[in-house]
Amino acid sequence: MIHAELTRPSSSLHASWLESWDEWRTLDQDGSAAFLAARYDLDLREAGGFARWVQLLHEMPEEGFQPPEGLAKQTTIWAVEGAAYLGSVSLRHSLVNEYLIEVGGHIGYGIRPSARGYGLAKLVLRGALQEGRALGMERVMVTCKQPNLASARTIEACGGVLECVRPPESFASELGVSEPIRRYWINL
Repeated sequence: MIHAELTRPSSSLHASWLESWDEWRTLDQDGSAAFLAARYDLDLREAGGFARWVQLLHEMPEEGFQPPEGLAKQTTIWAVEGAAYLGSVSLRHSLVNEYLIEVGGHIGYGIRPSARGYGLAKLVLRGALQEGRALGMERVMVTCKQPNLASARTIEACGGVLECVRPPESFASELGVSEPIRRYWINL
């Protein structure tokens, strides 16, 4: 049984986050906003690079922060149990580019492989929805790949209404979509 709580990102969880990275076998952990590290040339395996990345995650939703070209302001929330990083969710405050409008949506989330099956995806998605309400958003788009039935069930359990399933060929080739995408809307 996991007793997780939602919290702001913390550099104190560096070791646990690295363990999660090893489980995912990629830097591109859904919902983690790790792409920011590449934008700012930060090495997340080093404590200093990780701390700067966490600082960026804290700055991204702030009023005066200007995200890099093509990126949306966003709020990132982590699911943790004690000193263990379990997963994250990012709420993009707007859809500022074609990828987000067509594929990415407002919310991305991911749970580290060893922590799946405990309801944490619902926990983080509900946390993002609560944050969206606090920001005054009226509705959000959440997507998942067609074969990811666990994610589809999570989105539907949190109020997601399926708009459509779009085949990969319906997206512009530069978006890099290789599987059908389920597009959901959740009214806040």
